[in-house]
Amino acid sequence: MNRLRLRLPVIFIVALILSILPLPAFLVFFKPPWILLSLLYVAFFLPAKSNLAVIVILGLILDVLLSTILGAHAFALIATLGLTFGKARRFQFFPMVHQIILVGFFCFFYQNILMFINALQGLPYNLWIPLASCGLGMLFWPWIRLFGDEWLLSRFGYARR
Repeated sequence: MNRLRLRLPVIFIVALILSILPLPAFLVFFKPPWILLSLLYVAFFLPAKSNLAVIVILGLILDVLLSTILGAHAFALIATLGLTFGKARRFQFFPMVHQIILVGFFCFFYQNILMFINALQGLPYNLWIPLASCGLGMLFWPWIRLFGDEWLLSRFGYARR
């Protein structure tokens, strides 16, 4: 159990590093929301380990790292994960295709909140950014699920049988 407490921060640090990873100019807006995907995994498969303080702190750290308005990512993460907590108990029993569709919806919702905040600032809104991020989140979800099940759940007796 103590190893799980050590591994969760490692997952979040890796997600933060992947979020600020430099990409070529034409790929800058096509990044999956790594923090959201890692928080979705924790909310769905380790609901006792997800809490509001961790979500706010990770959102604020992401705001600082990406130089956005302070609280934008925290608000988007709280709003998105607020929707997910109602489905947390049932999500692990959904088939993978249903999980991918739900994760795509949550990624799209998260990116649209961020785009709305950017539009309030006067920045241009582009519909392809949330769609591309949603598609990449859907593409990476099975791998995140596989990695999380192997690295977090199975070694600590949380795995489904």
